[in-house]
Amino acid sequence: MGVDQQELQNVLDQVFAREDTLEACRRRDLGAIITILRKYGVTQGQIAARTDIGQGRLSEYKTGKRVAEETAVFERFATGLDMPSRARQAMGLAPRPQDANASVDSHEDPDIPRDPYEIQLLAGAVGKIRGNVSRRKVLGLAATVGGAATIGGTDVWDRLSYAISKPVAVDEAIVNEIENRSAGFHQLDMVLPGPGLYKSIMAHLGELSTLLNGITDDPKNELRRRLIVVAGESAALAGWWAYDAGDVTAAHHLYKTAERAAEEAEDPAITSCLLAYRSYAPSMKGAHGRARALLGDALEALPRSDSPTVEAWLAARYAEESAALEDARSALTSWRRAEEAFAVADPEDDRVFVRFFDQSRFSSCHISTFANIPGKLDEAEDIASGMISSVGQLDPKRVAIVLGDVATAHLRRGHNYEACRLAKDGLQAVRESEFATWLPKFDSIAKSVSPWRTKEPVRNFLEELALTKRQLASSLH
Repeated sequence: MGVDQQELQNVLDQVFAREDTLEACRRRDLGAIITILRKYGVTQGQIAARTDIGQGRLSEYKTGKRVAEETAVFERFATGLDMPSRARQAMGLAPRPQDANASVDSHEDPDIPRDPYEIQLLAGAVGKIRGNVSRRKVLGLAATVGGAATIGGTDVWDRLSYAISKPVAVDEAIVNEIENRSAGFHQLDMVLPGPGLYKSIMAHLGELSTLLNGITDDPKNELRRRLIVVAGESAALAGWWAYDAGDVTAAHHLYKTAERAAEEAEDPAITSCLLAYRSYAPSMKGAHGRARALLGDALEALPRSDSPTVEAWLAARYAEESAALEDARSALTSWRRAEEAFAVADPEDDRVFVRFFDQSRFSSCHISTFANIPGKLDEAEDIASGMISSVGQLDPKRVAIVLGDVATAHLRRGHNYEACRLAKDGLQAVRESEFATWLPKFDSIAKSVSPWRTKEPVRNFLEELALTKRQLASSLH
C-alpha cells in the first residue's frame, strides 16, 4: 500500500512545530532533524523520495560522517518536506512561497505578541528587570502579557489610560511606568527585530505626546522633565529602528524630535547618543572621516564622567573609526580612554540607551579597532578567539555584530576561509534579528574574498549573503 502523502505531511508539520526540531533547524543540523523525524515514523526512504537526496547521503548526515553546509542542500531538504515557514526561517531560509504574501508579519516569531499594546506591556515588564535580558526570558514574559496582574497590576495602567484622556492626572507612579517601558524597549532592541517593535514604540511616543501636552510648561516641574527625557530616548531608538528598516525620512524626523527633547530637558547625553547613532550610516558606507567627526562631536557634548558607559561606547567607536582611517595614534589614544571609562562603567545602571554596551560589545570594538592597527593584529586575533567560545550564549543581534568583527579580523590576517565560515554564521544571525544595518560589514568581507569565489567556503558565504539580502528585502517591505 502506498504512503498517504497527506498523512505524512501532517506528521511532518507536527514534528517541525516542535521546539527540539526548531532548535536543530537553527543549528542547521540535518543529522539531528533526520533522527527526530525517524522517532516519529518518518523514514530515510520517505525523506529521500521527497527531497531527491540519496539515502546514503542522508545516512552520512545522520551519523555525522558528513555535515551539510551548502544552502542549496538545505533548500532542497526544506522544499521537499514542505517545511513550515517558521522552521524554514529557523534554518535561515525564506518562508514558503505560499506563505510569503499571507501577512506582512509572517516572518515574526509567533510566540512574540504583535499587538502594539501587548508589546508595550511586554516592554514595561522587561524594563523592570536589571541586567541583560535574554530572548528566552523575553519569550517567557511574552506568554504572560495577557494578564495585567502579572505585568505589574491593572491599577497603574488604568491610571495611565485616564491620564492620557485627562492629562492632569499624571503622577509619580505613571512616570515610573513610562520610564520602565522606555527602558524595556531599549532592552528588547538587542533581543527582537526592531521592525516588529516599531509600531509599538510609535504608539508609546503618541501617549507621551498626549501626556506632555496636558502638563503645564513649567521648567520646575520634575515629572514633566522626566517625561521629556523619556520622549527623547524613545524617539532616538525609534529613529534607529526606522533607519535599520530603510526609512531614512522617518529616521531623520525622529532624530530631530529627540534632539529637541534633549535641548528642552538640558540632557546632553541624549544628544551624544543621537550623534553616535548617526555615525553608523557613514561608517557602513566607508565614510569613516564623517563618522569620526560625528563621534568627536558626541564626545564633546557629553560631560566628562557624567555617564561612564556612554563615554566608553563613544570613545570605543571613535577608536574604531580612527583605526579605519589608519590614524593609529588617535585610535590608541581613544581606546585608552574607552578602557578607563569601561573599567568603572556599570551598563545595567547607566542610561537606558547604552545598556547594550556590555563586555561582548566592548570586546567587539576592541577587535575591530586593533585589526586595523599595524602591530596589533595578534592581539585582535587573540580576543577574537576568546569571543568565539561565548557566541553561543549571545542573542542574535550580538552574534551578528561579534561574528562580523571577528571575521574581519581573520580576513586581515589572510585567513580567508575561516573568515567566510564565521561570516556565514553571522549572516544567519543577521536574518534572525533582521539587523539590516550591519549588512554592509558582510558586503565588505564579500568584496575582499570575491577573487576566491569558486572555492567552497567562499561560495557558501556568498550564497548565504545573497539569501540574506533577499529575505531582508521581503521582510522589511
